[in-house]
Amino acid sequence: MVEHPQQPLVDIVIPVHSTSRPLQRAVSSALRAAPGAAPGQCRVTVVAHHLTSERVRSMLSAEQRAVVHVVESEDRGSTAAVPRNEALRRTTARYISFLDSDDTLDPGAVTRWLGIAERHGSDLVVPFQHHENPRVDVTPVTRPFRRSDLDPVKDRLGYRSSAFGLVRVHAARRVGARFDETVRTGEDQSFVMGLYAGSRRIDYAPGTPGYLVHADADARVSQQSLPMRDEVAAALDLTREPWFAGVPDELRQSYVLKYIRVNFFPCLENAVRSGAWNADYARSAGAVFGELTQYAPHVTDQLSRADLRVARLLSPGTGEGELLAALAERRRFATPGALLTERWTRVLGRQAPLRVVAASAVQILRYRWALAAGSRN
Repeated sequence: MVEHPQQPLVDIVIPVHSTSRPLQRAVSSALRAAPGAAPGQCRVTVVAHHLTSERVRSMLSAEQRAVVHVVESEDRGSTAAVPRNEALRRTTARYISFLDSDDTLDPGAVTRWLGIAERHGSDLVVPFQHHENPRVDVTPVTRPFRRSDLDPVKDRLGYRSSAFGLVRVHAARRVGARFDETVRTGEDQSFVMGLYAGSRRIDYAPGTPGYLVHADADARVSQQSLPMRDEVAAALDLTREPWFAGVPDELRQSYVLKYIRVNFFPCLENAVRSGAWNADYARSAGAVFGELTQYAPHVTDQLSRADLRVARLLSPGTGEGELLAALAERRRFATPGALLTERWTRVLGRQAPLRVVAASAVQILRYRWALAAGSRN
C-alpha cells in the first residue's frame, strides 16, 4: 500500500499520545486492512497528540515510515477527541476510519466495509467488534438477522457508541458530528449520536473481518474510575450540540436508557464497592439519575422493577449492603424483577428489558457463530 496523501478514498486514522502504545502493531494491521485496494485508495494517518511528529515516526519501523502519514494536533485535552477532530478537519478522503492505537483491524476489514459503503451508499458502516479476552460484544442489539439499512431506534444502535468502522466524511460534516473535547470519558458519544441522528443510511458488517479490541492497554481512559457526574457527562452534554434539537424523542429515550443501564448503574456499583458511598455521593447520584430521566419522555417506564428499586435507594440513609443487594438483583436477568417493567403496558416495549435481553441473547449466538466461522476460514 503506497501513500497518496492528496485524494485517498479512505483515511485510516490512529491517534497516539504516548510512546508506550503498541503503535507498530496498530499501523501494521491498518496497512493489511485493505488488500486489493487500488494505489492511493487507502492512507494510514497517525495523529500525534502530546508528542512531536518526529517522536511518533521514531516509534514506527522503516517500512512504515515510508508509507504512513504523520501529523501533529494541538497539545490540549486528555482524550482522543482533539486528534480525532483534527483528522476529521484535515482529511481529503471520502471516508474516514478511526483505530485506537491499542487495537487492530482484521486483514481485509476496510476492504469489506468500503465495498458495503460503495454498494449501498452508506453514511456509516458499523463493524463487527470482537475482543482478545473472553468478553462477548452483543452490540449493536439489532432486530434478528438485520444487517442492512439499520434504524437507530428499532436496531438499538445507541448500545454501540464507539466511533469505529467506516464513516462518510461528507455525512459527518453535514450533520456537524464532532468529538466532545470537554469530557473525561465518552468523547465519541457526540460524534456517534450525531451520525445516528443525521445519517441517511447505516449498514452493519457482521462477523469477521472486523475490529479487534486488545486486552493489553495499560491505561484506557474508559476503564478509569470517575465521579458519577463525570461518568455520564458525555450523555448530558449532547443537549449542547447543534443537531440535538432535531433528534426524535424515541431515539433520545433509547440512548439514555442504554446510558443508565451500561454506564450509570455500573459506575454506582463501583463507587459503593470502593468505599465512595456516603451522603454526598448519594445526593449526587440521585441528582444525576434525575437529569438522565428528564433527557427524554417516559424513560422510567422502560426500566425494570429492579432498576427502579435501585433508583429509590439513592438517598443518604441507604446502607452499602442494601444498595449492593439491589444492584445484584437488577443483574439477575432471568428473574421477573429484572425483566418486567412496573407498568404492564410497557413490558413489551422495544427498549424495555424483556425485548432487549432477548435481542442480546440472539446477538450472543451470532457473535459466537461469527467467531467460529472466522476461525474456519
